[in-house]
Amino acid sequence: MKKNNIAILILAAGSSSRLGEPKQLLELNGETLLQKAIGTALGISDSVTVVLGANKEIIQPTISDYSIQLAFNKNWKEGMSSSIQVGMESLEHDKYDAVLIMLCDQPFVDVLLLNNIIAVFEKNKNPIVACEYTPCPLKGEDKIGVPALFDVSFFEKLKKLKGQGGAKALMMNHIEEVEKVVFEKGEIDVDTQEDWARLKNEI
Repeated sequence: MKKNNIAILILAAGSSSRLGEPKQLLELNGETLLQKAIGTALGISDSVTVVLGANKEIIQPTISDYSIQLAFNKNWKEGMSSSIQVGMESLEHDKYDAVLIMLCDQPFVDVLLLNNIIAVFEKNKNPIVACEYTPCPLKGEDKIGVPALFDVSFFEKLKKLKGQGGAKALMMNHIEEVEKVVFEKGEIDVDTQEDWARLKNEI
């Protein structure tokens, strides 16, 4: 059953400068990375918002057939936090108990993972549920990140985020309130052509 009390934000506003082409439009198995992320999100909730920015004019037509909301971040150069702000501003906050934040370039995110995050949230009542990536490269330290879910008590904090790091700093500043879900391939994303070539070999 869909969780329409949970909004999903997909951040897809970056310019992919290190990659040299819009990562949102890279294709795997007949669909773009952004289309895959949207399809996964819609398997969880009908309340899906995609935040676009750079290359909006060529990306938007590729997702026009999806029943989603679009938000445009004119300040996308300021980093991921600005996209979270724009996405949060677009939500009718009184309709939702939580927001789940995703990126468009983690191809191993699936419905099972998102359902697991939501189940942990509903069971443990922690205000934040984040993914723990394995293997952890930082001398045994936890490496946490998105997809991550924040309950309504964090909505105002998300709207005030600053900087390039997105919600990571918020999670680390409230680490005692974070429940973790293991996401074994969470570190696999697409920032460079080398990343893209490696990913295509794994799929």
